[in-house]
This record gives sequence, structure tokens and C-alpha cells, in this order.
Amino acid sequence: MTATSLAAPVPLTSVRVLWAKVDTGFWVAHRGGEYFGCVDAVAGGFVSRDAHGVPIGRYDTLDTAKSSLRSTTHPANVSRRRRADRASLVTATAVGGTALAFALTAGALAPYL
Repeated sequence: MTATSLAAPVPLTSVRVLWAKVDTGFWVAHRGGEYFGCVDAVAGGFVSRDAHGVPIGRYDTLDTAKSSLRSTTHPANVSRRRRADRASLVTATAVGGTALAFALTAGALAPYL
């Protein structure tokens, strides 16, 4: 009986990012066969967007905008993620507080109904 060896999975970080210019001033990135993001030329610079269409940032050069997609530790990516996490926490706290207030109000008014 011969042993077969399975190829070790390649981490996504080592997969090459491929860029294609699909229109004037518009580039699309693919990584590992999946859509990875895009860069759009705007007045005075370039805007990069992640795979979900969320803007990462505005950059002066095309290479800087492209490289912002490659790194999850890029300052624009880190600050965007922190803002999103903070907004989620604030929203969850507000919704939970409102639900608690409604529950307490309903409990206090129940004997009078």
C-alpha cells in the first residue's frame, strides 16, 4: 500500500495579487482566484476599495493605492477596522439599552393594564 501525501494548504497571504485594468482609470484585483478589491482614479488621486466595496482610503499614487489592498496592517485598514468595531459596539450598547428600557417600562406598567 502506498501512502499518498496531501499538499499543504497555501496561506492566502502568500497568494499573488493579480491586477487587471478593466476601464480607463479603473483596476480590479484578484487573489487566489477570488475578487480582492479595486482601485478607481478620482480627481487628484486614487481610491482603493476592499472586496466588499468599502473604501479603504484615498492615495496620491496608483502603487500606494494598490498596496493598501495587499496589507491588512496598512494604517488605513487598521483604522477603518477599529472605527467599524467601535461603531458596532456603540450600536449594540444603544440597542441593548433601549430594549432594557422598554422591558422595564412594560414591567412597571403591566399592573395598571
